[in-house]
Amino acid sequence: MADIMIRAPKLIVKYQGTVIREIELQAAELTIGRKGDNDLSIEDPSVSGRHAKIVKIQSVFFVEDLHSTNGTLVNNKPIDRHQLQDTDVIMIGNHRLLFHDVVQPDTVPAWSSAGEADETMVLKGQKHHDVSNRAPTLATLKIVAGRTDRHEYQLNHQLTVVGSEAGAAVKLHGWFAPKVAAMIGRRGDGYYISPLKGGKKVLVNDSVIKNQSDLKDGDRVEVAGIKMYFSLKATPDV
Repeated sequence: MADIMIRAPKLIVKYQGTVIREIELQAAELTIGRKGDNDLSIEDPSVSGRHAKIVKIQSVFFVEDLHSTNGTLVNNKPIDRHQLQDTDVIMIGNHRLLFHDVVQPDTVPAWSSAGEADETMVLKGQKHHDVSNRAPTLATLKIVAGRTDRHEYQLNHQLTVVGSEAGAAVKLHGWFAPKVAAMIGRRGDGYYISPLKGGKKVLVNDSVIKNQSDLKDGDRVEVAGIKMYFSLKATPDV
């Protein structure tokens, strides 16, 4: 079986257009600020001593402003907390931090074991003829109880965040709604849901899941007071 190379996301730190540092994001948290004991220390009077941090939740990265004096921007917009996507530009003082997130397999393995996926959420290999012959699928969540910004969501991304934070795809409302309640990942044409460690319970068909659970068409999902149905259907040929 061929190996899959997993390249950790990284920050490319630029000052006046010149790359001055590259940092692989392997730890669960990276602090940024003017003080020397930060993981990324920036000598800039416009940067606060404890300015911002980047946190990793499972395989998703967020940048948080730590109530800095001059604020933190992502793609020229001020943020309190933002889920990072590949090529996002974080602006702190006069520095630009490019978030680069790429996973590139050398070759796709022909098969994989049936064990649990690890936290890097590497896609399990599929046989090539299965991929070419499989009809594309459309996954949706239909909300039946609880406060969200919509009644139905299409799951079009590799990873869908359920929570109240600004970057969440399934947006929860309410004073006590967690910023991140759960994550729904895509594996090939299948989907699975994962709870957050130490977070709210996630139930699938009334059973509490501990690590992750594959989702099937018609499954009932409940998290943080939100009840929804998962639907997975093959899309018709055009």
